[in-house]
Amino acid sequence: MQGLFVSIPAVVTSMLRRMSALFLLAVAGIVPAAAQETGAGGLRGSSDGGLFGDAAQDTGSATTGLGDVDSSAPANTGSIGTTPTGGLSATAQRGSSGLVSGGRQDRVRPFADRLSAVQRSPALGGSGGGLADDVYAGDTTYDAPTGLRVGTFTIVPQLTVSGGWSTNAAGSSTGSGNALYAISPDISATSNWSRHELTLSLRGSYSGFPGSKLRTDPSLSAASALRLDLSDTTEINTSAGITYSREDQSTAENPSGEGDVYGMTGSVGVTHAAGLAGLTLRGDIERTAYTLEQTGAANNRNNTLLSATARVDALTGATLQPFVEATVLRRAFDNTCNAACVKRDATGYQLRAGTTIAAGPKLAGEIGAGWRVEKLDTKRLGDLAGLVVDASLVWSPSRLTTVTAGVGTTFAPSYLPTATGSILYSGDLRLAHAFSDRLAAETGVGYQIRRYEGTNIEERTASALAGLTFAVTRNVAVTGNYTFRAFDSSQAGANYNESRIQAGVRIRR
Repeated sequence: MQGLFVSIPAVVTSMLRRMSALFLLAVAGIVPAAAQETGAGGLRGSSDGGLFGDAAQDTGSATTGLGDVDSSAPANTGSIGTTPTGGLSATAQRGSSGLVSGGRQDRVRPFADRLSAVQRSPALGGSGGGLADDVYAGDTTYDAPTGLRVGTFTIVPQLTVSGGWSTNAAGSSTGSGNALYAISPDISATSNWSRHELTLSLRGSYSGFPGSKLRTDPSLSAASALRLDLSDTTEINTSAGITYSREDQSTAENPSGEGDVYGMTGSVGVTHAAGLAGLTLRGDIERTAYTLEQTGAANNRNNTLLSATARVDALTGATLQPFVEATVLRRAFDNTCNAACVKRDATGYQLRAGTTIAAGPKLAGEIGAGWRVEKLDTKRLGDLAGLVVDASLVWSPSRLTTVTAGVGTTFAPSYLPTATGSILYSGDLRLAHAFSDRLAAETGVGYQIRRYEGTNIEERTASALAGLTFAVTRNVAVTGNYTFRAFDSSQAGANYNESRIQAGVRIRR
């Protein structure tokens, strides 16, 4: 058996090298010439490499529950996109959570994603400490990827193939048990420039259900993030992301479970540090499109959200550094409305305040709260308004144990006749522990509540995760995990539970 696993890396290494080269060539055309400058002493080095993973998640499902599920389904569209300020990535600022899914067969995202989101040093000019570089990232270290150096980039390719059983493969109230398999490629690239940084990511998953009439379940997310260091006190952050997935089933918005969802995001922001204050100005765009629409032009859900944000951070270098943030937004739907339909275009704002936490080197994150209003153009429906609560924390109580926690809020439009939209509150708690450099374990729980404003519909989802990873060689690990999801709706006949157990092989370079 040992000989078999030793031979696997040799077989796939050539393929991974070719994938890496093609990936870099495909994206090289978008790298600005200015981003390749070198040698400016005193400027910050590379920021965290996990930023692009969060950017991809921001498209519609920035707060989807337990364990940073690799969900590309923008079922939760409506969250304001953000780029890094105060040392946190976009998703971290809104409480990147994870285990509760946004799609039918979501892959749990790596534990290290949230660490990457908060590990970056504080905003320009700040002197507070972030997480230490040696905080346990929740994975086996014996087979830690070294990556491939291609030009000025480090590329990390990975492939996971797994199989197992689900007690409810359809993820619906009428679903039944079935075998499943999943193929999940993942490739990322990070620049090695002495100034500026570009990160790129491509993640995918393809799930099938042998012997069943269920449709296969593909998902894809691609993202990029570029940081330009203009000076010691000024930087520009840009990001873009594209996601695709099947739409979730049994929810009030999509009881049939058919159709696909596409999400696109873009963001440009500038941050300037002036003494004890850091100012960030940012513009964002989020686009969500559905392949399956309900009958009638009034029910078209395709929409675009534009927003502009101003944020001020205190750069005192203290453990707690407060911030305030204000956003104005405009949501526009594709459908042309007539006298018989409800025009759901909306104008709104969001106000938020909180503090970044830099109790390093073992505790870091951000906590914020505020209020958001989306005022619909129509007089027939009320405003979509509510409390915003966001938090993302990482705590490392020991060298081999790390705990992450997240809370997030998402506002989403709705096509339901009397609903102005929905507000989703989600949270999760995850713990990872290394028994050795070869054996790692992880567990977590998550919970979310979605309330539809203007109608008496409420949906709750609870989830749990337990998993083990064992590194067989320097490139190959075997994995096993159990996940549970319970969906409860106030609508009759929509509730369901699902237990899923999977085992597989992970190959990375």
